Amino acid sequence: MGTNEICLMDATELAAAIREKRLSPVEVVDAFLDQTDKVNPEVNAYCLVLHDQARAEARKAEAAVMAGEELGPLHGVPVAIKDITVGKGVETTFGSWAFEGHVPDTDAVIVERTKKAGGIQMGRTNSPEFAHSGASSRNLLHGATRNPWNPAHSSGGSSGGSAAAVATAMAPVAEGTDGGGSIRMPSSCCGTFGLKPQFGRIPSGILETHFESLLNFGPMTWTVRDAALLMSVWAGPDGRDAYSLPDTGEDYVGALQGDVKGLKIAYSPDLGWAVDPRVKEVVEKAVGTLGDLGCKVEEVPVTLTEETYSAEIGKWATLSTALFEKYATPENRPRMTHFVLELFERANAMSAVDYLNLDIIRSRWYDQVESILANYDFLVCPTLASLPPSIDTISFGPQVVGGKQVHAWLGWALTWPFNLSMHPVASVPAGFAEGTLPVGMQIVGRRFRDADVLRLSARFEEAAPWGHLRPEVAMR
Repeated sequence: MGTNEICLMDATELAAAIREKRLSPVEVVDAFLDQTDKVNPEVNAYCLVLHDQARAEARKAEAAVMAGEELGPLHGVPVAIKDITVGKGVETTFGSWAFEGHVPDTDAVIVERTKKAGGIQMGRTNSPEFAHSGASSRNLLHGATRNPWNPAHSSGGSSGGSAAAVATAMAPVAEGTDGGGSIRMPSSCCGTFGLKPQFGRIPSGILETHFESLLNFGPMTWTVRDAALLMSVWAGPDGRDAYSLPDTGEDYVGALQGDVKGLKIAYSPDLGWAVDPRVKEVVEKAVGTLGDLGCKVEEVPVTLTEETYSAEIGKWATLSTALFEKYATPENRPRMTHFVLELFERANAMSAVDYLNLDIIRSRWYDQVESILANYDFLVCPTLASLPPSIDTISFGPQVVGGKQVHAWLGWALTWPFNLSMHPVASVPAGFAEGTLPVGMQIVGRRFRDADVLRLSARFEEAAPWGHLRPEVAMR
């Protein structure tokens, strides 16, 4: 039996059909659970599927529809949540044996808002241990998430389970986190849309520290309009996040409308980094589409330095160590990913002055991005410097890109610089290399202009649509 047509609908369409009583929440959830039971064993996108809970919530949602109650914007719509995002009463393992059986007693802000909007949690999507990898969503507890387009390759990380779930129609939308590209890298690998909003746009509220400045939450979707829908639900301030931004009253869905003709786009084929020629070829064609839309595209020089890279790695290592090293007990260490332990060692070798110097380096990169966006509306570049890594990748990505040796962790990606600068940025599906391997293109907007990024992404989606494309595994 082929894929149920319900599973090929996006969240916007599903929500409308439920409100209009053309579909019931029960049949929607049943369709996605059936698809998950059929596909997940091959892909391993979910590490936990909430069959009973989702069906119980669907029955309540259906009763609310029939009773004529006021419905939220996600009422009855399935949503996949990443396995590092806590939810009350739902096992959340952070991809680590140290948290096997861990059941939080509170909801993350993003889960809380999903529930309030009527969304139904389908389960937890796979992530590397403590989200410590861009190259894969593989851990020692749940195994690896495979690329739905080619199982010999990785889905990317660290939100690879979420991207794979959306690509294979196991969920219409998913949540992801992004501290160095963990929304955009798997979106590129899996051929889906992913948005890292302006830092602070979607509150964190799950970390022990309220003053962390790399980690973002964001939507991972099949269509741009679904990302705008999720932004309308998830964005806005919360007192549990000291850096959360004020509510501007932005209508993200309404902002999708509008022409992009005449907008100025700065294009960098590589950010000054090594990039696989096959990736460049696909992205350059996509950039040509932006020109066809009437945008004024100019290639600009960008200098991404070794010290900028060290700032990202250093800041992520120190955050990770502060949050998770306490769980590296003698009992747990043998069952922890080697890369996690190496990050702990790296952070402990730094002094306080070393750490503050990273922010000085970060500031120089921020100034460079701001200087470009002072003269252009957007900066566009590849999402990844290489094609999706091998499924055998545990933590490190490709070591050689375009014939050049690159850094082990994120030297194959062009995502992390915009975590340092905090700008809003999306990864849109740009096309395929070697027939079946997706390639993503990043669209970086000016500070606080998330809606502009969504609008340009929507026009690109119309001009170079990907909605009719699905990996074979999703259609069986």
